[in-house]
Order: sequence, then C-alpha cells, then structure tokens
Amino acid sequence: MSKDLIASIAGGISIIFATWAAVPYILSILRGRTKPHQMTWLVFSIMNGVVFLSQYLKGARASVLLYIVWFFSSTIIFLLSLKFGLRNTSRLDRTLFSLSLLTIVAWALTKNPSVAIWLTVFIDIFATSMMLLKIRAHPDSEEVFPWIIGTIAYIFTVISLINKSFGILYVRPIYGLISEAAIPIYILYLAKTGGQSNKKRPSGLNIQV
Repeated sequence: MSKDLIASIAGGISIIFATWAAVPYILSILRGRTKPHQMTWLVFSIMNGVVFLSQYLKGARASVLLYIVWFFSSTIIFLLSLKFGLRNTSRLDRTLFSLSLLTIVAWALTKNPSVAIWLTVFIDIFATSMMLLKIRAHPDSEEVFPWIIGTIAYIFTVISLINKSFGILYVRPIYGLISEAAIPIYILYLAKTGGQSNKKRPSGLNIQV
C-alpha cells in the first residue's frame, strides 16, 4: 500500500472521528449536559480556519480535512454557547482571550505560512487554558466521550502526513493531539480525585455575550 493511499485513508478516517466527536458534543449542549465556554469556542472557530489555510498553503492536503470539520463544528458550538454556554469562569479569561486575539492579529499580519502555523499553537494554548480553567471551576460542564473521540481523530490526522517529510506540517497535528488529549485526561483526573463531587452542575447559566 502506497504512502499516498495510506494518507488518504487516514485523512478520511480522521473526518469520520471528527464528525463523531462533534455530533454528540452538540447534542450534549442541547440536552443541557455540556456548557461550552464562549470565549474558548470563538477562538477555536477562528483558529481552525487559520490552521486550515496555513496548512493548505504549506502543501498539506489529507491532513487539512480534519480542520474543515473542526471549523464548521466549532462555529456551530460557539453559536450555541451564546445561549447555552458560560464565560468569565476564571479571572484569567479576559487576559487569555486578549492574548488569543493579539496572536490572531499577528497571524493576519504575517505573510509566512510557517510562522502562521506556529502562531496557531500559541492561540490554541490560550484557548485550551480557558477551557481547562472552566472545567476546574465547573467539572460537570464537559463530557469526556467527545474529547476522547476527538483525540483519536488527531491520531489519524498525524498518520495522514505519512507521505510528507517530517517538518512544519507536523507541528499543528501533533500539538493538536496533545492539546485534545489533555482535556479528557483532566476531566478524568478531576473525577478520580473527587473534583466533581465538590462542584454543582452550572444549570441555568445561560450567559449572553
């Protein structure tokens, strides 16, 4: 089996898992079990669009399919967060959100796709930090299953780069894998240490922007 064929198959599988992760997450929001963090998902929406464009300009093909799915699902989740979500769950939220926006502006000013890819890592660090702080404040506001499926999607995205030389194109998928996996690990850690037993589900917190 050629590397190009493996890359195409892995890219297709990553889309399946990405969609599988997005659908139950959205349904969980509508059922009131998940309270998405508004600022985080706004940043995720913009960032996934940036990553898609940057990766594509650097020559990635199969691996960018995941980010197309993430872009549309993140946008839907952000819109739902305006009614069903949370914000300002940490004193650091506004700072992290501002840093995310400044980094996005820096990306817009650069003409170098490689620099843009590295900038998206910093954007994701800030956004994921807001997510983890929200989970610490409200452990029951996220379900672990969609994040595990999303992690598997990233594994296949990394595999989809098998026909590319190891380099800048691997930065985002590998970091994305680490970042995605950190969230279910943290949720399970809080569950194991009793973090969820000390927090109440933030029901009725439909905070508007």
